[in-house]
Amino acid sequence: MLKAGDLRDTHRLTWFAAALTLGMVLTFIAQRFGVPAAFLGLLLIPLAVFAVPAAIRQVMGLSSALRMRLAWWHGLWLLLLLSSLTFRVRTSEAIEDAPVDTWAAYRIALVGIVALFLGVRLALRRTTWVGSLFRGLPGVLAIYALVCAASTAWSSYPAWTLYRSLEYGVDLALLAAILATVESAETYRTLFDWTWALYVLLVSSICVGVLVWPGEALQPSPGLIGTALTGVLPAIPANTVGELGAVVAIVALARLLLTSGDPPNHTFYSLLLLGGLVTLILSQTRSAIAGFLLGAGLLLFLAKKTTLWVSAIIASLLILASRAGDLLGAYFLRGQTPELFASLSGRVDWWEAGWQAFLTSPLTGLGAYTARFAVLAKIGESETSTIHNTYLEVLVGTSFWGLVPVLVALIATWWILIGCVRNYPRNSCERQMALEAAAVLAVVSVRSLFTTHLIAHPSLSFLLLVGYAEFLRRHRSQRRPTGGWVPAVNQP
Repeated sequence: MLKAGDLRDTHRLTWFAAALTLGMVLTFIAQRFGVPAAFLGLLLIPLAVFAVPAAIRQVMGLSSALRMRLAWWHGLWLLLLLSSLTFRVRTSEAIEDAPVDTWAAYRIALVGIVALFLGVRLALRRTTWVGSLFRGLPGVLAIYALVCAASTAWSSYPAWTLYRSLEYGVDLALLAAILATVESAETYRTLFDWTWALYVLLVSSICVGVLVWPGEALQPSPGLIGTALTGVLPAIPANTVGELGAVVAIVALARLLLTSGDPPNHTFYSLLLLGGLVTLILSQTRSAIAGFLLGAGLLLFLAKKTTLWVSAIIASLLILASRAGDLLGAYFLRGQTPELFASLSGRVDWWEAGWQAFLTSPLTGLGAYTARFAVLAKIGESETSTIHNTYLEVLVGTSFWGLVPVLVALIATWWILIGCVRNYPRNSCERQMALEAAAVLAVVSVRSLFTTHLIAHPSLSFLLLVGYAEFLRRHRSQRRPTGGWVPAVNQP
């Protein structure tokens, strides 16, 4: 049997051998690829040797805990995400010539399966979700969906308007069914974990694309980095890649700041934060970066992490005042001229065209979801699917009749989440989830100025947060602490 002194000597010898081996590997890398590569190896090799195995063990524990709590609605939530994946890009003219191709049929089939499943459960009285659909925040968004469906009567592309309206209605119906089923914050938290897990898998698919198809995944782009990260299979544009990275990073940051317990899984969340930030930066998505910064600042402020919050502000000011501020400026310009940057990469021209189109039918709009045909195709942007602004897209399609419920749902979600942070006990599950939700909502809100993800199928992140706000509203009379936030059942 080894004595204590012998054991210590063995540990020291092991560490010495590991350090010697690492030094030899780094020396080889420096001689073969240069000093910068050796420095990068100095960071990544210990990470791969020590952090990654620990993170894998934590992921397996988190996945096992989540798997035991999955329900039927988690599967339908997955089908909605799968139906939104893109495997080809079509122009507006191609859609008008052949509205239903193979991949469109795939999308319709998955949405149809979700609708059929919900219909069967309703008919069998397993889940009576109709009342839940027309109540509270889902009811507000249901009004928007009904307005969209009604606009089919005067739409410039009736079939497109009707299908997209019904598709959004199916998304809302599933959310309503979940709310009619879930009875506790801990159960709703599994939907948080499931959604973030799916987002992590999407980010992982982007990483696989870089390894397998680097020429397609790393698109040439002017600017400081020179490339823009995109998804290959499925096809994910750089802006969406940036939003996924921002959401994953903000969730990881929230879990690091707010979780406690044994084990804390900090290694996995730290790597997740790093991966999300790298994805965000390589995508060069400026609005997603702004959303992440706003979400991180809001998280630190609401969680009363005063020291971190003040330190972050001071560090930001010092960076901006130094030469690093010039590098950041060059990064954000992305090689564009000041004029192009001021036009938000040409989006201002799209918005002006959209506003002029709205003025031609200010009382009714041109039909929901038709901006790509009625506006963008006419100015030569036939491959652009939306006008890149949620509120203008709604205004062009449904006028103020659709815009009001969308704004009410967004503002009410913010109001309820902030109210939960203020009114629920500090260590309660509800408050911890509200903090995370508010940080993600900051990302979603900023991105809504440049995307239509609030109203587009399947807008999982927005509906997830709306659903949680509605859950809090329905259970606001039951403000009893449910215990600390136990990360052992969380899956990011």
